[in-house]
Amino acid sequence: MRTPIYSKAPRRDRSAEKDFLDAAQHIEPLGRSASAIGKSASASAQGATDAQLSYGAQPEGPAGKAVTAIFDAVQQTARQKGWFAASAVIGKSLRDDRKLHSRERRYVGDTVHAMLRRLRRLRTLCGGKNPSSQALYAAQLVDEWSDGPQKNDALPDAIHRFARQCGLTVSELQSRGAQLSAQLGALTSLSEPEQVKAIGEALSYPDWLVSLLLTELGLAAAQQILRAQNARARLTLRANLLKCSRDELLAKLRSLGLSAEPTPLGPWGVVLDTHLNVYSLPLHEEGLCEVQDEASQLVAELCAPPPGSLFVDACAGAGGKTLAIGAMLGNRGRILALDIDERKLSELKQRARRAGLTNIETRCLDEDGLLHMVPERLVGSGAQRVLVDAPCSGLGVLRRNPEARWRLSKTDIDEITVKQKRILAASARLVAPHGRLIYATCTILRRENDDIVDDFLRSHPDFVSVPAKEILGSARASQFGDGERLRIYPTEHGPDGFFAAVLRRKLG
Repeated sequence: MRTPIYSKAPRRDRSAEKDFLDAAQHIEPLGRSASAIGKSASASAQGATDAQLSYGAQPEGPAGKAVTAIFDAVQQTARQKGWFAASAVIGKSLRDDRKLHSRERRYVGDTVHAMLRRLRRLRTLCGGKNPSSQALYAAQLVDEWSDGPQKNDALPDAIHRFARQCGLTVSELQSRGAQLSAQLGALTSLSEPEQVKAIGEALSYPDWLVSLLLTELGLAAAQQILRAQNARARLTLRANLLKCSRDELLAKLRSLGLSAEPTPLGPWGVVLDTHLNVYSLPLHEEGLCEVQDEASQLVAELCAPPPGSLFVDACAGAGGKTLAIGAMLGNRGRILALDIDERKLSELKQRARRAGLTNIETRCLDEDGLLHMVPERLVGSGAQRVLVDAPCSGLGVLRRNPEARWRLSKTDIDEITVKQKRILAASARLVAPHGRLIYATCTILRRENDDIVDDFLRSHPDFVSVPAKEILGSARASQFGDGERLRIYPTEHGPDGFFAAVLRRKLG
């Protein structure tokens, strides 16, 4: 049954999901009215440093105790239910702890997520396989201090005492940290297995993942990407062109005292230097913007839907790219959003109503999606554009999913590629003659990207590649690879890692 996007959908409690998203992006809950917001970027940075000094230097204070208690719960849940369930513990724990002030809550969330990313490194620093959460926190404090702007200052006595209580000393933690740095500096003199171990321990990744990236990308590129994925993700918005331009959005954000700059690569994006929960701002509630990474916006731009056309989003999810396409079409034409998760489609409906979009329809598919034939009446003679934002390993967005590096396995990658091939082949039949099929992922692995597309082209001679430079222009496309396909690798201060390829169906 066709479901109009603007029909009334049942409301559900999304507080836990949003708390985890906020924590993963390091967004501070909004504790005051939007009119009271006025911190500059430098003031926010100073506030974060002050919080680190005041809470990190007091590991046995309320914030420090919250860090160890939450990380204890995270590790216990991971052992019992797996890492995905463990990650949700963070948001719930922060929400339930009413004793913490907003800056304490920010410090606790940042620190727990940092410890989750750096778990292997912290265990190595502690010198044991299963150190306590208190010991891991002591290692985190010493390691962060030793590598931060205050590294030349003496560690507070409280950190020395805390380390001793955990059976550690600051000197041994710093010595092991220096050893990890020395190993990274001598990688070229090591054998490949030694390189894998050295990088895995120093940058905190499983060996299988390090080995995979070394094989696919080489030593220098793999290190750069792994370092970037340990950094904080940027908070990026997309201006909803149905309601305002990017310049208008920038002006509104700056009028609130927020540090906001246009994205350097995409024409609709705005980067915010803030911990603020943008979901509670009136301009978000009014649908003037959406939270969407710059790379994701570029994938939507690459789709380039013709005016008034039929667009099919074959793996729509909660609809970030669907909404961007709706704005590109100016609320005209028709968008069919497909997914196997009814909850995500319900989220899409709510977001579309807020954005003012009325040209989107949804359909929930069975578990294996397009392998069950989509009724012909939904697509008629075919769609001018079909986007396959395929399920993938998510290795381009690890910094937004801190548990993923421990949750994933090489077997998962092998299973995902089989699913990607099946979904792409099934989606191809929805494309009209001369229409385009866009394959996209948020991963950086060739086996999930170029190999999938190349395999498809070999088995589907009725499709040919469309170079990205024909859509974005040669100058812009050259920033994302060879100009043929979109390849964005995560950098410390840049967008997430994404891939996209455009294929055109021949006539007949």
